[in-house]
Amino acid sequence: MPHDTAAADVEQFLSRELVDLGVEDEAIRPEAKFDELDIDSLDVADLMTSLKKNYGVDIPRRDLIGMTLGQLVERVVAGETAAER
Repeated sequence: MPHDTAAADVEQFLSRELVDLGVEDEAIRPEAKFDELDIDSLDVADLMTSLKKNYGVDIPRRDLIGMTLGQLVERVVAGETAAER
């Protein structure tokens, strides 16, 4: 089940990064909308840079509007899988 492992890794990565940015643990849920996490645009830019550096996936900030954390995880995993082929 490499896909599940990859998703769990991305979830843990995002959780650590978001907590470091000041997001409360209880706010970090798959159904939480990314743009409702109360982080500023510089923090978002840093997070997207970290995602690109660690997973090779470049997701434009405009795509995050209305996206849930679960959807972000799926997109990172799908992007990583596509890059590995």
